[in-house]
Amino acid sequence: MLAYSPEKFASLYASELGQRIWAFLTTSENVARLETASELSKPAVEGIEEQLLAEFREEVLADRVKQMVGHMVRQILEQRDWVLDQSDVKVQSVPFSKAARYRRPDWITFHAFRNTSDPRDIVITDRRQNAPLPTDVRWTYYATFASPLKAAVAFGVRDIRQLRQHVLSHGYQRLRIERMLRRA
Repeated sequence: MLAYSPEKFASLYASELGQRIWAFLTTSENVARLETASELSKPAVEGIEEQLLAEFREEVLADRVKQMVGHMVRQILEQRDWVLDQSDVKVQSVPFSKAARYRRPDWITFHAFRNTSDPRDIVITDRRQNAPLPTDVRWTYYATFASPLKAAVAFGVRDIRQLRQHVLSHGYQRLRIERMLRRA
């Protein structure tokens, strides 16, 4: 059973709306949505925004209510072994404009750079600023990822620990991403 410590939201949490929101957020379906969004390196609330609006409509548009939802989501995910990755991530949605992103404690954030003359030539490093990239070509920033799932699907990395070790010892890992689909 998940527990909530309302702290500065005690009076709102004690209200009927606060109790309904907590009951809504802690359903197994909504916890799964929060975790799925987090696994995809998205702010957790992106996984529940439609359901939240469908259930609570205008009641959830008040800033204080949205703040409490974020506070609740953080406690739910922390109790399920997620850690805060970044706060104030811009969200292009209703009802949220900024939200927190969570990650697993053993995830490491990687940054991918693309060769400007060959977009299939990729370098992965652990730094976005002043990254130790190969000097034989020009590189442009491409993506940031932490999820082992994204590493596997987008970059063909099967062993995230091995990637981490290679990046720590060499500064980067250079990969070639082959085409997934061929012309007919």
